[in-house]
Formats: sequence, C-alpha cells, structure tokens
Amino acid sequence: MTQTVDALYEIVLPKLDGIKKSGSGYMARCPAHDDGSASLSLGRGKEHPVLLHCHAGCAPEDILAKMDLGWEDLSKPREKVERDNWQGRRNGQLVQAGSARWAAVYEYVNEDGNLLFQVCRSPDKKFLQRRPDPSARDGWSYRLGDTRRVPYRLPKVIEAVADGKLVFICEGEKDVHTLEKHGLVATCNPGGAGKWKPEYNEFFREAVVTIIADKDAPGQAHARQVRDNLLGVAAEIEIWEAKDGKDATDHVNAGHNLADMEVTWRSQKPAKPDLAPDLWEFLSVEDEPYKWLIPDLLERGDRVLFTGFEGLGKSMVARQMAVAMAAGVHPFLHHRRIEPVKVLVIDCENSERQGRRKYRQIADVTVKKDCRPAEGMLRLIHKPEGIDLTHPEHEEWLMERVTAHQPDMLFIGPFYRLHNADIKDEMAARRTVAVLDKARTAVDCALFIEAHAGHGEAGKNRSVRPVGSSLLLRWPEFGFGIAPCKDPAPGQPVMDVEIRHWRGMRDQRQWPGYLTWGDPGDWPWKVSFGAAEEPVTPGVIKPTGPSRWS
Repeated sequence: MTQTVDALYEIVLPKLDGIKKSGSGYMARCPAHDDGSASLSLGRGKEHPVLLHCHAGCAPEDILAKMDLGWEDLSKPREKVERDNWQGRRNGQLVQAGSARWAAVYEYVNEDGNLLFQVCRSPDKKFLQRRPDPSARDGWSYRLGDTRRVPYRLPKVIEAVADGKLVFICEGEKDVHTLEKHGLVATCNPGGAGKWKPEYNEFFREAVVTIIADKDAPGQAHARQVRDNLLGVAAEIEIWEAKDGKDATDHVNAGHNLADMEVTWRSQKPAKPDLAPDLWEFLSVEDEPYKWLIPDLLERGDRVLFTGFEGLGKSMVARQMAVAMAAGVHPFLHHRRIEPVKVLVIDCENSERQGRRKYRQIADVTVKKDCRPAEGMLRLIHKPEGIDLTHPEHEEWLMERVTAHQPDMLFIGPFYRLHNADIKDEMAARRTVAVLDKARTAVDCALFIEAHAGHGEAGKNRSVRPVGSSLLLRWPEFGFGIAPCKDPAPGQPVMDVEIRHWRGMRDQRQWPGYLTWGDPGDWPWKVSFGAAEEPVTPGVIKPTGPSRWS
C-alpha cells in the first residue's frame, strides 16, 4: 500500500530556521522575508498536507519557492520519497543520503579544511555522525571508528589563536553559528557535553578563551571540564552563561548583546595598578653580593663571547681557563688561588684525540705546580660534528647534559657549530642563544663561547667583532677578542696579543689587556705588559711588578 510522506515533518521543517513548538503546530522564521521574530505559522491541514501562514503577509507560494518546493512536492507518495532521498541502511533502518531530512549538517574538517566527518541534526534534536566512505552505497559510513576527532571550525580556531583573537567554546554547533553571525570565532567539540578530549588542548595554546556554559547541570559541568583541560595551556579563560534562556542562542534571541552575559569564572582577577618604585624606595633595596666564580673577573650568569684571529690561540685561552678554574687557580694571575669551579666543556670543533693533545699539555702544568683539578671538577664532551640547537632533539640533549653535570662554568662552541643554518641567519641565532640561555639559567652557570672574527682588513687593525648575526653583538654581557699587538715578521709566530673589548662591558671587570705565550712546561698564556704599545685600558688587570707574570 502506497503511503504519503509526513510533508510537514519530513520536507518543510528541515528547511526552516528558528523552529519552535506552538500549540498543535510550529512557529519558524519565514524564508520569504527578513524575519527576526519567527512569524511563520505551520501545521497540518485537512485539504493541504501543510498549512502555511506568514503573519507578515508573505504568500504561501512565495514561501515554498524560497525553499525550492512546490505544492506537488508535499504530496509525493512515500515510496517515491524513499527512492529519491533514501539509499542506505543503518541498524536495519533506512538512512537518508541527502540533506533534506536534516535540520542542519555540521562538517568537521582538519587543519587544511579537508572533511573528516559530519554531525547531522534532525528537527527534534536527534544527532547522527557519519564519515565519507566511497565503498558505501550512499557514500557514508555511520560509524566513525578511529576517525580523528577535532574541534569544530578548526582552521578558523587556529587562525584566531595565531592572531591573538578571542575564541569562544560552546557546547554545540548551533551556538557556534549564532556567535559567527556576530563576527566572532567560536568552536565546540563533537558529541556535546562531557566529551572534551585532551588532544584538543594544544590547539588553544596561549589562546584567550571564553567558554559559554549551557545553563543546566550538564552544561556547567562541561564548561568546568573544558576549563580544567585548558588551565596552564590557554593564556586566559573565562566562563559565561546566558542572561536569559539556556544557551548563547537563547540569550541572543531574547534581545541581549553578548556582552550582557554573566561571567561566572575567570582565570585572572583584575590587578591593582603596579606603580614603579620611588627613587628612595628603589635605593633602599640591598643588592645581593656578587656570586663570583673568579673574583673581579667572572660571575655566575655571565655570558662571554670570545673571538680572535685564526691561529693566535683563542681556543688555548679557553682551555687554560677551564683547567685553571677547575684546579682553583686564577686563569691569568697564576699565583692567586680561587675556590675550585666545576667546569663542563662541550667542544663542537675538535675530536677527542685532538682535545687530548691540547689538554694534556695544560694538565701536566697543574701536576708540576701541585694544583691538579680534583676528580670530576672538569668534564669534557667532544662533538666535532657539531650540534644544531635549533632542533628540539639537540636542545633536549644539551639540557640533559647540563642538568646531569650541574656545572658552575660551561664552555661551548664555537658558535658557528651550534646550528646548521647560515651563520648570518638572525632567526637561527635567536633560537640558538635562547637555548643557551635556557641551559645557563637552569643551573645558574656562567657561559664562555668562542666565535670567529670577520676577515675584513688584514693586519693588527682588523676588527675582532664576531662574524655572523648582529645578535651576537648585543647578546653577551662581555665581548672580547685577541689580536696581534703588532704585525709579525714574515714566517714568525705572534707571541704577544692584545685583548680587545668589541662591546662595552655591562659591569666593571678586571680582564687582562695583553697576553704573551708562556715558556714550555708552563701555563700557555701569561699576562703581559711589556708588549703593550699603548697604556692599558682602564678596568683591566694592571701588572705592578715585572713585565711578564708567572
């Protein structure tokens, strides 16, 4: 026996918005005019399958035309509708392939906008989820299985978070669209209340988030669940509730602005104005004493970038400092004793064999002078292949080494072997020094890094500024470089060098102004005054005795 469809429920209502039950029929927004007050009455008739009456005066034919319908569409036999609109089965029931049955179809897409699955809502608020399935007769599978779940409107959320815009999180897709009509960015999770998943959290890293809770117990519990997931992830969180009605849509339909919603929770309380200290208040604070590693020379937290011409011995300066500090000897005034310093060396240029040859010479000096470093005070890592601190894996490696060794002093470099990008790449340099600062502050150590000087002008007047990113000129507290005191004769080694300041010191320190190579079997470098052609720069070590110190 042929049956006629329920045209009101199955054909007309799914095409309308703002549907509300009214007596034995319904009220909805009329599609034939700009209707903000749901002025269309609908019901079943005796002579027509559907009665339509617009209180604004729109003709029924115009209303149907706006829905792409005619009177003949409302009188089709059920078997004809099933042929047109129903093509598959789910759990033994016919499932419609098209969208005519659904009041709304919400598409969930990935970061690139590719469809993952749909959520379909019927006029009586029943929901069904489905995913594309080319092998199915109707093109859909009604079991999501392990299909990836993501927040609704994901690409818009990602863009908004990147731009620092406010993101609203609602309980359902209908409220998302209500907020979008007001020019806002909104989202929700699939499945409704209580279905927020931890894997959604990272999309809201550093976001400013407002959660709109449905005004009932499940909705409020859901808002708290989302909040608890995003605490420590989002930059700011607030929870709002509708002033009238249950949700954002009810609130707006009641004629309220979104700003009229009630704030029930916020992550940050308004702070009182924090005024800068008065001069006398500022001066009354007692500063902490210096945390010297080498008195008047090097303090915890200092960053030293040390450059020099090729072949002058800047690496030997670093090695001498490392060994002397671990042995409790001032690295330049060798007759002075200091508290032994725990040192970690990460050499990213020389092999272990090359390192042993150089360090053995200096270690023999400490044995000869009865000041050898105690076991464990100086540890060495050689990575001649270099490391790339812009890569997370290498950053983690460095943090693990520093955390395990807990050095007071870290020698690392040269700088050009600490990342794989062009030496002038500003972003690579920024990332590299950020990791170095992270390691330095993690254990409160001082940092000594070698870098190469630019080639530029030949001879002793050549600049000792570091080659590469201009960031290197600004980042360290102290920038020194060694250069010949005078141009050597052809074929003769440079014996005396000047330590030049290529950036102004941020604090007064007593670094030597001149060095000279020591005698065989002694410390490689010694403070020199006799080699100077000009007076010693103020703030550097000034010899008071012989021209060369031991």
